[in-house]
Amino acid sequence: MWKYIKQFLPFAILAGLFMVGEVLMDLVQPGIMNQIVDDGVLGLNNNGVSDLSLIWKLGLQMIGLVLLGGLCGSLNNVFVHMSG
Repeated sequence: MWKYIKQFLPFAILAGLFMVGEVLMDLVQPGIMNQIVDDGVLGLNNNGVSDLSLIWKLGLQMIGLVLLGGLCGSLNNVFVHMSG
């Protein structure tokens, strides 16, 4: 049985790693959104003064993370189908 599994094992491992990458991107996003609202919009750490440049910076980071998470999810699907 091992000789049949061995040929698909690298694809299965890569699929798992890309799934972990997708989940990590999903877990990071609420923290960035919290920072956008608290520091950028409400200015809680800046005496109530909002910071538009921080909103832009963190917003662009979120877009990058969403794209990376989508890429990880897509590659996960590719390797799942290659291993099955």
